[in-house]
Order: sequence, then structure tokens, then C-alpha cells
Amino acid sequence: MAASSVSGAAAPLQDGDGTGKKRHPFRKFLRMLLFLCLLAVVIWVLLGSVFSYSEGFREGYVYKFSHKGVLFKTWEGTLKTGFISFNNTSTPNEEWLFSVKDPDVVATINKLGERTLLKLYYKQFFTKLFWMGKTKYFITKVEVLK
Repeated sequence: MAASSVSGAAAPLQDGDGTGKKRHPFRKFLRMLLFLCLLAVVIWVLLGSVFSYSEGFREGYVYKFSHKGVLFKTWEGTLKTGFISFNNTSTPNEEWLFSVKDPDVVATINKLGERTLLKLYYKQFFTKLFWMGKTKYFITKVEVLK
């Protein structure tokens, strides 16, 4: 008579290949969670640096332009768009915050000064990335208006 192994302990979970290796569902869950987190970070970076949401321009005077940051130094500026007069009333000027990453644009803005009317062309991104700038708006080109 063949001896059969009957015991109170449950047999270990095995993979489908029958090698006797234990399956670890928690490890599979952790791998999937890690993959999803990495995918989310990649999508966040792509939305913040590659895919632009809109493009356009703004006209005004550069009111403030500085190189700031603790670890990641970025060029940040403020554009004043001026007053709008309508039926003998004027509304206060609007301030528009922007970032610059192109060194040629930085040099142009620094050279022109505060009292020059500029047309700033920009790209707006879906999200901000802290190492690129403080805003979603990045200046791509500068024109001097008269």
C-alpha cells in the first residue's frame, strides 16, 4: 500500500509551473504599485515640460525680473500690462507672472530695462515643475514695441 502524506498543514501555494516556489501576492502588488507611481511621475513631467497647454503673447512693461531659488535657480519676472481706459474710467494694471529658461531671452530682457514696451511670446504648460520655474508660463521670444 502506498503511503500517502496526510497532515494538518496546508500545502504551500505554487506557481503554475509546478516548481514549488511560493507565490507572493503582496510582492506582485508592490511591483504594480511602484510601476503605477513611476508612470504617474513620467506623465507629470511630460505635462510640465513637453506638452504645452497654450501659446500666445502678452504686451507690457517688465516690472520685475530676478534670478531666484535656493536649490534650483530660475529666472522669474512680472509684466505690467498697463491701464485700460473706458468711458473716462480706468481699471488698474494687471500683473502677469512668468518664467524664462532660454539664456538668450534672459539676456534680451536684462539688456532692455524696465521702461521698454515688450511683447512676450509664451508657452503655457499643464503643470509647474519646481526645478524649471515658479509659473506655468515660459517666455520663448521677446519683441520690442514702439
